Amino acid sequence: MRSLILAISLFAGSLAPLGSAPAAAQVANAAASDPLPADFHGKIQYFGNHSGEVVATVPGTPRRTDTKCPKREGGCPELIGGSFQAELEFDGDIVKGEYRGTGGMRPSSLIGRRNGANCRLFDTADGSVWNGRCDREAFVGTVRSVANAPEQIDLAFEAVGVNAVDFFEQERTRELIAAYERFGGIAFGEGAGESRLDALLRLNSYFVAEGQGYRPGTLRNVERESEKKNSPDYAVYGEYNTIDGARAWARARFDYNRFVCLETSIEPGTCRPIDPTPPPLETGGDFFAELGLPRLAPQGASETSGI
Repeated sequence: MRSLILAISLFAGSLAPLGSAPAAAQVANAAASDPLPADFHGKIQYFGNHSGEVVATVPGTPRRTDTKCPKREGGCPELIGGSFQAELEFDGDIVKGEYRGTGGMRPSSLIGRRNGANCRLFDTADGSVWNGRCDREAFVGTVRSVANAPEQIDLAFEAVGVNAVDFFEQERTRELIAAYERFGGIAFGEGAGESRLDALLRLNSYFVAEGQGYRPGTLRNVERESEKKNSPDYAVYGEYNTIDGARAWARARFDYNRFVCLETSIEPGTCRPIDPTPPPLETGGDFFAELGLPRLAPQGASETSGI
C-alpha cells in the first residue's frame, strides 16, 4: 500500500497529459536527474502515457483499425495513444524489460544498454529503437522504426518510476536476517560476555562501511567493566580486527544483562543500539497488480510488431 500511495503521488505530480510538450523534449533533462549507480542491479516499474503515429509502408500490411486508407500503396498515418506501463531490469549497463499500453500499443520486450541515465534499447519484435532517459524517477523518450520496416513508428512516451527493487540490498537484507537467526539469540540473550560481544559485532558489521566490519575469530582481551562492584550497569570491552585488517576495539553496554548499545573505535564516542528485531525483506510489491492492471507481456511476445 505504501508503494501505491507513492505511485499515485508521483503520477499526479509528474505526468503531463497527451498533447502537451512531447516527451522527446524532456530527454535533454536526463543529466539533471540523479542517474542510477553504474553497478545498479534491480528492476523499476513505470507508468505513464504514449502518443504518436504508425504508417503502413508496405501494401497489404494489416491496419490496426477499420479506418480505410484512400492511398492504394498505403502510407496513411494512424494515430495511437493512451496509457503506458513498463518494467525494466538493470544489470550494470545492460537493460532488458517489457512494456504494454492502450490505444494501439501492442505488448513486447526490450533489450539494450544505458549510459548513466540515458538508454538505447531495441524492441525484440520489430527492432525499433527506443532512445531516452531511464532512471529511478522516469522512463521518457522516443521510438523510431528501422529503415524499410513494414510499419514506420513515430512515438513519444513518458512514464514515472512507481516501484523499485534493488537486488543487492534485497540480498544483503536476506543475509542480515540469516545472521539474526544465527546470532540474535546470543546477542540479545543472557549468555557469557565474550560470546555476546562476538554476536553483537557480527550483527553490527551489517551497519558499518564495507571493510570496517568485524573479522570473526579475532576477538581478544575481553573483560567486563563496571564502575561499582555488582552494579547492574556494566560494559564488556574487547579488541578485534576489521575485515580490512585494521585493529579496533568495541564496548557493549548492558543494563541488568539487557543489551543497551555498542561503541566501537570506528565511531568513538557514539554508542549505537542494535534493534533486536531483524528488518523486513522489502520485495517492492507490484504496482500494476495493486491498480488492477493487466500483467506485462512475457519476454519474446509473439506479436509481429511491438507498437
